[in-house]
Amino acid sequence: MPEHDDLFATFTHQGLPVDPLPAAEVRRRGDRLRRRRTALVAVGSVAAVGVLVATPLALMAGGADSTRPLDPAGPGPATRSASTEGVEWRTAVPPDLPLLDEMPEGAERYPNYGQQLVGPCGGPGFTAAGALDTEDVIWTDGVEASEQRTVAVYADDAAASAAIDDVRDQLAACEQPTPRGVSIWAVEQASDLGEQSYVFVNNWYTDGEQTGEAHVHQLVRVGNAVLYDNANFGGSGDPEVVDLTVEQVREDSAYVVSSMCVFAADPCDEPPAKPQPVEPASVDAEIPAGFTLDAGLVVDGDSEAIGPAPDGDGVDLSAMCSTLRGTWPAEPVDRLAYALAGPETLRVRELATYDSVARAEQVLAGVRDAVAACSSVGGSRGDPVTWSQVVPAFEPPDSITFAMTMSDGGIGGAVYQVTRVGNAVLATSWGAEWSSATVEAGADDLAAETAPVLEQVRTVFGG
Repeated sequence: MPEHDDLFATFTHQGLPVDPLPAAEVRRRGDRLRRRRTALVAVGSVAAVGVLVATPLALMAGGADSTRPLDPAGPGPATRSASTEGVEWRTAVPPDLPLLDEMPEGAERYPNYGQQLVGPCGGPGFTAAGALDTEDVIWTDGVEASEQRTVAVYADDAAASAAIDDVRDQLAACEQPTPRGVSIWAVEQASDLGEQSYVFVNNWYTDGEQTGEAHVHQLVRVGNAVLYDNANFGGSGDPEVVDLTVEQVREDSAYVVSSMCVFAADPCDEPPAKPQPVEPASVDAEIPAGFTLDAGLVVDGDSEAIGPAPDGDGVDLSAMCSTLRGTWPAEPVDRLAYALAGPETLRVRELATYDSVARAEQVLAGVRDAVAACSSVGGSRGDPVTWSQVVPAFEPPDSITFAMTMSDGGIGGAVYQVTRVGNAVLATSWGAEWSSATVEAGADDLAAETAPVLEQVRTVFGG
């Protein structure tokens, strides 16, 4: 019999190029940005931009590049505050200002600002010139992803406001991308944070064509201090990707911005306590011993069973427009996998459980989005297969059924079904000699043979 790895390789595309993702797929990965703002994998199939091209980052100080922006520290549009004559402004960064909040693990805090990025269209950017005190937080993965967050304290609110106005003036002086070589074009983003704010995105171009690589910059002033965040990302040819990144940066820095109240003309005594997230109601996520994930499947002399086992290979969706494991199985609390391999077939089942019903709903929604995104463009560019959603005659509630078939109409492919029950999600796949003409019947057969194990899932996890 072949080795287990070979069995799975039969129905897994090995060595295919990783193509740019559809916009919906990029949006679906928003959670990933929270911990790592690496390139969002340029949006090629649906976005206006083509392939992501590696371009020089033109870092001004040769260090890491990137960072995160913010959320409202108080009401008010991007205008200077009213008269503040006679205010005794804070002159130093307090040690308890939570600059590291929501920065990725491994970020380090430094006593002085070290400029990492150029400003609008390659201009001087935010230099913190004239600041009385600065502190800096930098994170990098050592390869390409990085983030930076800085606070700069000025003599008064007028000086802090002028620092932001200077960056705004730089963008106003931008010139169009050049038809040859590397150039940068900056686009202002709407923002109403703090007492004054300014957000823009630097987009990189090569020979007049947008590469998809970009940096978001966000500056927020409260009183006599400016909070500056920057972060790199990819897929900037899609406006929705840009909106997602700008919003994520804003959200990640929300607590820091609210803590900037210590610099206001009428300051708070100390940064406010960070709101604690509401923990979901606990549910039982342990898959009981003896759970028969193989229910309804028969092992004969020509087939080989693998599992059920918690560490077995499960349903692999990576060939579907490079869907990540963050989508499925998405870090479950518990899991169980089973495979039944025959001469020309491979059936795989994977049961994953989560710490709440809401989390399981998110996982199913993520798979739905991935299917819709990949189906909308037929599949990955250069891949000889097509992905499509199918609807079996008797599809279970809270399910999605989809298939991979050969683009040229030949035989060979797989049918998939993903179903949520309570805080559990069951994924099944059946690789065989399907074609576009037989895949709907295959979906019906898959739903029928999955029914016995779904009954067990309902018994254990409700729904």
